[in-house]
Amino acid sequence: MFEFLWKKKAPAVQPVVQKRAIRPVPRPKVAVEQAVAPGTQLHYDPNLVPNLVADHRALLGIFGEIGAAMNRKDMAQVKQKLGEFGDGLRGHLLKENIRFYVYLQHNLEGDAENAAIMHEFRSEMQHIGKAVADFLHKYTAEEDGWIWDETMWQSFQEEVGGIGKVLTKRIKTEESILYALYLPPHEYR
Repeated sequence: MFEFLWKKKAPAVQPVVQKRAIRPVPRPKVAVEQAVAPGTQLHYDPNLVPNLVADHRALLGIFGEIGAAMNRKDMAQVKQKLGEFGDGLRGHLLKENIRFYVYLQHNLEGDAENAAIMHEFRSEMQHIGKAVADFLHKYTAEEDGWIWDETMWQSFQEEVGGIGKVLTKRIKTEESILYALYLPPHEYR
């Protein structure tokens, strides 16, 4: 169809060639059923892991902006960036929970060792997610009497440092261990 883009322009005079109907060459079928996690309608997505890694980079970038705003004691910027971080993290966790973990759960049914690794990661992330959600709520809530005084800033700095360490470690282990388990369904057999 796009041959005209890559071929040189033909000379003005060419011999007349009889045209034949071209039949499509049958492709080997990688049936949709083969690209779906057993027992689900979740298709293998070769872009999922790169998208999850891109989410990590974006989240770490926002987290760095939170730290910079914190160092300037710019409360408005801190709260804005905390909101962005929370939105990004929720979107990432939702994508991971639905498209990644459910897919793995179904594909690792016959692999007890890797299934246990996946379940451990999932459980740990639920605890981390809850701790981060509590942290975000604590520092973005608009409650009566809530003031960013020096004690609040100090508390925030300690907590943000701890959360940064946990998230950085988690991202490294997800990318080096967990994401390697995400394969097309036929590769689990």
